[in-house]
Amino acid sequence: MSSISDIFQNHDRAIIGTADRAILAKLSCVEKGYYDDPFLRPMSRGAIGSEASTARRGAGTASSMMEPIIRKGTHARVLAIDRAISAFLSLPLKSSRNNAKVTRQIVVLGSGRDTTYLRHRFEHLKNLHSNNTRTKDGAAEDSEQYVRWYEVDHPSVIRQKVTDWLPCCMPRGFVCESIPVPHGGENIQIDGPYESYVVSISGSNGGNDSLHGINTQTSNYHLIGFDLRDPPSNLFEILSHPQHGYDKSIPTFFILECVVMYLPEDASRELLRHLAESVNATEEHCNEDSFVAVAVYDPVPCGDRFGEVMIHNLQNAGIVGRRRQHHSQSSPLSENRKKQEHDRLPILSLESTRTVAEQLAKLIQCGFDTAVGCDMMEAYDHGIISMDDKRHAARCEMLDELEEFTLLMRHYCFMVGVKCSNRFKASTTLADVSQTMMKEDGGATTCVGFDLCSIGKNSPIGFQEGHCISVHK
Repeated sequence: MSSISDIFQNHDRAIIGTADRAILAKLSCVEKGYYDDPFLRPMSRGAIGSEASTARRGAGTASSMMEPIIRKGTHARVLAIDRAISAFLSLPLKSSRNNAKVTRQIVVLGSGRDTTYLRHRFEHLKNLHSNNTRTKDGAAEDSEQYVRWYEVDHPSVIRQKVTDWLPCCMPRGFVCESIPVPHGGENIQIDGPYESYVVSISGSNGGNDSLHGINTQTSNYHLIGFDLRDPPSNLFEILSHPQHGYDKSIPTFFILECVVMYLPEDASRELLRHLAESVNATEEHCNEDSFVAVAVYDPVPCGDRFGEVMIHNLQNAGIVGRRRQHHSQSSPLSENRKKQEHDRLPILSLESTRTVAEQLAKLIQCGFDTAVGCDMMEAYDHGIISMDDKRHAARCEMLDELEEFTLLMRHYCFMVGVKCSNRFKASTTLADVSQTMMKEDGGATTCVGFDLCSIGKNSPIGFQEGHCISVHK
């Protein structure tokens, strides 16, 4: 009989392992020509189900192991996240006009094998901020200069990324060095097995960065080993380390891509509350640029048969406990004990937040001023996924299972929430949100961050009225 500790260890391993399937689905898209990401194959090194790990079973490429419906959905997921990041990077900030060095921060929570930073730095990120210019070595000039980028995941995942995955991803002529950041001392005392790194990516043939004399305090790519179920205050303590330099007074965008779903409900709410509270609310430092935003991509069970199958599959994987099941007296004792042990797994956010409306309400309850979202079918058909992207996807491969695709997309959602400093409050109507936040210095009462939640033809992310839900505090 498995011990309770074994059940929880298997639970943790199953959640950490979801990063493998995610990157293989993205790799399958790239192999079929949906989008460009030269970093996926080296980043997928050792992933369970990858070409190398399945060679003994005679399996083929990632493309041959994924169904077209999965590729279509994964492509839409990538496009939605890319568009949100590009919209954030494109916001007109006053600090940009004042020649501030770092004007924005991006924090990818539960990053796993994510390659978005590399695509951003080497200009493979679709719809990248139009003010970026390409240098002779191919890197985006603002990657290191204006955007501070953090990736946060379980310490074991970050350790692998530092030692095994990231070094294999470097383009020809580039090398990376990950400098560990010490934790402890007079000013920083954090309980827990945390570790973090400042990463320098340098051109070995005369690139922008010097291979020698690296100043870790000015490098803007940071890897943080942290279990998101732990107290979020510890995470912000790590981020605020002088060598990581997290700044609460500048715009910050948190990305949670299939992350909230795996957190215990209480832990997910505590994390979201800390994210909302992380904006600097003091009059001394806040301005129109002081805001925090989140982009959340998660499944929504919706309470129907398809959603039940989703949860059942996660139960079989050891991720979700087997709830509300009557253990039969005729069943073997060992089987009933196993079910009882799985009942002890925490109730996850996925089980408690089952619709788009409930997801949005949760953001507001956790402190965000405004939030907007839709299911991924609405995103695909109405604005967030462009017509050009849909035509390109159709050219990559035909999709026969249209009804199944629609059903799948209805059970995933994409949302954006914004919290500004206390000095600037959210507008209370959709019209106010759409009309006032595009104003320049002419007396706008809302901060520029609310533009991310705007709806209509001027929405930078593509949310359209009648095809999304918008909520306000």
